[in-house]
Formats: sequence, C-alpha cells, structure tokens
Amino acid sequence: MLDKIISYWKADHARRILWLPVFFGCGIGCYFLLPSEPNKWITVWALEFLIIIAVIFRHRMRILYYLAALFLFLLGFATIQLKSIYIGGFISEIYGKTSYFKGVITNIDANYRGKTRFTFNQLEDFDGKKYAGKYRIVLRSNDKTASVGDCVELVGTIMPPAYETAVGGFQLDRKSYFDGLKGSGYAESNFFPAECGISSHGYMGSAISNIRQRIVRHIMRILPPSESSVAAAIVAGDKNLLSFQQQEQYRNAGLAHFLAISGLHMSLLSGLMFFVVRLILAFIPWISLRYDSRKISAFFALGIGLIYLFISGMAVPAQRAFIMITVVLLGIIANRRAISMYSVALAAFIILLLSPEVLISPSFQMSFAAVIGLIAFYEKYSVPIHNYLAKGNRIWQGIKLYILGIIITDFIASLSTLPFAIYHFNMVAIYTTLGNLASGPIIGLVIMPCVLFSLLLMPLGWDKPFLILGGYGIDWVNHITAFVSSLPHAKLYVPSMPWEGLLLITLGGLWLAIWQARWRVWGVYAIIAGLLSIAWVRTPDIIVGDNLKAIAFKNENGHLEMVSTRGGGFIKQAWRQRYPVDDNVAMLKAHPEFWIEGDIVTVGTNQYNIKDIIGFSAYKKGDDYVVKTIRDDIGFRPWNKNNYNLKK
Repeated sequence: MLDKIISYWKADHARRILWLPVFFGCGIGCYFLLPSEPNKWITVWALEFLIIIAVIFRHRMRILYYLAALFLFLLGFATIQLKSIYIGGFISEIYGKTSYFKGVITNIDANYRGKTRFTFNQLEDFDGKKYAGKYRIVLRSNDKTASVGDCVELVGTIMPPAYETAVGGFQLDRKSYFDGLKGSGYAESNFFPAECGISSHGYMGSAISNIRQRIVRHIMRILPPSESSVAAAIVAGDKNLLSFQQQEQYRNAGLAHFLAISGLHMSLLSGLMFFVVRLILAFIPWISLRYDSRKISAFFALGIGLIYLFISGMAVPAQRAFIMITVVLLGIIANRRAISMYSVALAAFIILLLSPEVLISPSFQMSFAAVIGLIAFYEKYSVPIHNYLAKGNRIWQGIKLYILGIIITDFIASLSTLPFAIYHFNMVAIYTTLGNLASGPIIGLVIMPCVLFSLLLMPLGWDKPFLILGGYGIDWVNHITAFVSSLPHAKLYVPSMPWEGLLLITLGGLWLAIWQARWRVWGVYAIIAGLLSIAWVRTPDIIVGDNLKAIAFKNENGHLEMVSTRGGGFIKQAWRQRYPVDDNVAMLKAHPEFWIEGDIVTVGTNQYNIKDIIGFSAYKKGDDYVVKTIRDDIGFRPWNKNNYNLKK
C-alpha cells in the first residue's frame, strides 16, 4: 500500500503546487473556527520558528515540502488575523442612542423591505465627534431627492450589526465587520441638506457611484420596469429595482447567478470584446500581419473588464471574476495556456491574499467550485468529447457542440456547487438545466452583446437601440424563468448539512480534481461521507432568536410554528429560508418544559439568562432537552464581543 502511495505521489509531482492555495485557505478557515481571538504574538513566533527550522533543513527537500505546506497554513492564518486587527472593533458608545448625525452619502440602496437606505463612510454628531467606518440608516420614507456625494443631516438611532439568527446560521455581524460596516439603524426624522466642510464630489468612489446612478436612471427611462430592473442589475449591479417575485422566479429557475455580476458576466463581456477587436483587426492587414492580434485584443478585453468592474459597483464577486479574467488574459499575452487548473490556483491565491475573509462566503466557494469542477472534467474527458463532436457535417457539429456544451457545463457546475447551495441556502432548483438551456443563447447572443455595445456607446448617446434590443432579450428570459419556476416541485427544500460535512465534501472534491493518478478516487469516499452528514440534521424542537425577538416550536408535522412576537421580522424571514415553517402564527401559550421569567429562560432542566446566550436551539432527547446556544456557536470574537458587552 505504501509503495502505491509513493508511486502516485511521484506520478502527480507536477500537480503538487496546486495544493498551495488550499493550505493557505485551510489556515484562514482554522482562524474562523476558533472560539476566541488567538494571541497575535503566538502566530508571529510560530512563523519565525518555522523559518528557522526551514533554514536548518534547507538541504532536505522532502522535509521542506512539509514545512512549505505548514508555512502556507500559518501564513493564511496570519493574513486573516492581521486583517482583523487592522479593521478594529465596533464603536459601542454610538449604539442604542437616538442622536443627531451628519455625513456624506456614499451609497443609496434599499433594505429587504424595500425602504430607502443611506450608507455613510463616516458620521458626525452634534458635538462634532466623528465616528469612523460605514453606517447604514434606513429612511422613514422613500425620498429619492438625495444623491451619492451629498452631505445630509438627520436624527437617527444606530445599533450594532445583528447576531446570527440561529445556531449554525449566517453570521451577519462577521460579514459586516470585514465589510467595514460598524452599525446600522433607522431615521427618526426626515433628512436635510447640510455642510460637511469638504467637497462631497472629491472622492473617486462618489464619482463612480454617481455614474452608476445616472446609468440606472437612463435605463429606467428607456425600458419598462420588468426589463429595466434586470438591466440595472446586470449593468450597474443595482438589484434594488427587482421585485420579490422576480428574484424568486430567477432563483427557482436556477438563474439567480444571472442577476449577480460575477464570472458569467465578466467572461462574456471580456470575451465579446476580445472577439470584436480581433475581428476588426483582421480587416486591417497592416496591423494584423505585423502584430499579434490576440495580445492586442486581450488588452482591450482587460480594459472593458476594468470599466465594467467599476460600473458594477466593485462587488466582491465581480472583483474575484475580474482577477480570474485578468489571469486568463495575461496568460494569452504571455503566450501561456489561458484556462487551466494552474491559473485557477493562482487566481484563488491572489484573491485570498487580498481578501482572506471571502473564503467563507457563498459566492467564493460556489464560483471556484464550478470552475474547478469544469476544468477537472474537461481535463479528463475533453478528448472523447472532441472525438464525438467531430462526427457529422459542420452544421450538425455546431448543434451538438451547443446542446452538449450547455448540458455538460450546467450539469458539472450544478453538481459542483450543490453542496454549497444546500449548506448556505437550504434549497435546490430542480429544473436548473432546463432554465439554463433555454436562456443560455439569449443571454450569450442577445443580452450581453447589447450590454457591451450599450456601455461603449452610452457616452455618445447612441446606446438606445442596443438597450431596447437587450430589453427584448431580458423579457424573453423573464418569461422563461416564470415558466420554469411555475413547474411542479421547481424548488426542493434540503436541510443544511453541518460544517464538518461541507469540509469533507470540499477536501474530497479538491482531492478528486487536483490529482490525476488513480488515488484521486479516494476523494469520492470523503464526498460520500460529507453528504451522509445530512442524515444527522434535525429541525429544533424549540428555537429562540436574539434576546426573545423570535420564538418557534416544532409541531406534530415536524415543521416550525412561529410564535407571535413583536419585532424580529428579519430573524423570522431567515428561519423560513432555513427550516420548514408553517404559515400559521401561534400565540405563546403555557408550555410544560419551556417558560420565561424576565431574562431567565428555562428549557427542561436547562436554565439560562437570555442576555448571556443570545438565543438557542433545543432538541428533545428522552425526558430532557439538548440545548445549543448562539453564544457557544459564535464564541467571543472581535465581530461580536462588543455587541455582547453592550447587550449584557
């Protein structure tokens, strides 16, 4: 057995380097799993000690392999720890009080209820005290008179970012922390123009945001609401115009990725630019015969990708997509293979080095899972597929290439991202292949080319015909999503697996994709073990969220039944997405094993102060309950420690 492992290790020697970003990512992931913040000096000493050991064994190549893996692990750990230290904690003295605030608007969007929301990069109170960091304030009315870059004043209340809504749920406070969002709240008055003492249009970010707003308003003037809402999302990254029904239809049809600017949009736009420029150069012999038109086209494609990145609002998925496209285009310029597992590994390492916190985000995990799965599949089966497609005349070859390409790509991408969709969203779109097969040619041949030419011609005012044509394409896709999402059982609810299961699937998938020797099949066993972890998932018998703001009990059907409480709308909405919930709302009645006395909550023989534990999930076991608290789940980290001190 050992001889086989050694032979496999030698056979895959060229693929070992692909594990470097994996070790780096494991270090980042380990940081997030800790219950409390580690001592920064221990991390520094560990890195220094490892460097000393490497110097001592510098002539022992086999030992250096292991030291390199361990060094990358510690480097990933140190990178995310350093960023956490740099960001700093929350500002507790601003929370919970109603006060006068003044600041420059850096973004205007809407919350989950559709109410207008301002984002400020800094707030100033009546005494002139400044609070650094981003703050979001929801307005009392949907007043559209303000623009990005305006200085306004209002009376409002700022609260710390919310806790996770349930044990094992999404940690919104952690995301807010790494996004630089220090707090959010609501306005107690209307807003009024003010003087902030600085040029509100002196920031590059404000200028770009104003351009985005003008583009969105321009689109709204030309296209009807059902089309302009989607166009604004894929051109300017503004999804506030999308109705709830539209978002649900796209999600249930497996086309939610089309509404979020990511690799699909960036690759199509840059690829189209590459093709158009190369086609134009082909008609200019003086250039095409003297210079490499591929390299010139790559520069133009890189330029349109950068412009699109800025116009789309530089969302994190768009940034990752741009980095990956940049790696591919630089590969063309450097005469290297454009798309390979090595370019993906390089892109992943660059992204994690610049933004290590994105490792735990759904978009990072799903985008790289899809790309890695596709490349691994075509590395293995590209020759048989090519031989199959080579049969028949050219027209038949083209038809087979399109249909088979869409089916295979969608199947592999959906299969690769399925575990992450289950873990993060608890649902699976059953007819995603049908939705992508029907909408793929419209998106690739109509909508995205119109987006490209609209962006290029918008400064000249010649973009209207392309916007209208793109609007027709969007209308067709809207009808497709409405039809597919209306099919029976279009959406399947699946309970979220434990993080240990997702980790097994991820490592098993990487083992299967990276190695090429026969031992790659060992990854399948890890994937199966991870999927089986879903069998151990149970719906809580009692669930309580964020200091009794939301309470639910499991009924005889095995579904949660909400208790009528004041507030907690966001928590209840999150529970509906995570658990099977009946629509009827029950009143809080006497329960023989659950009662509340002030801040003291009793579940069976377990008794807690709700302010100490925030919330919990209780599971019936025999005559008692096993209780898992939110505080035990999130620990005491920089992104939730100050919240705890404030509420306690």
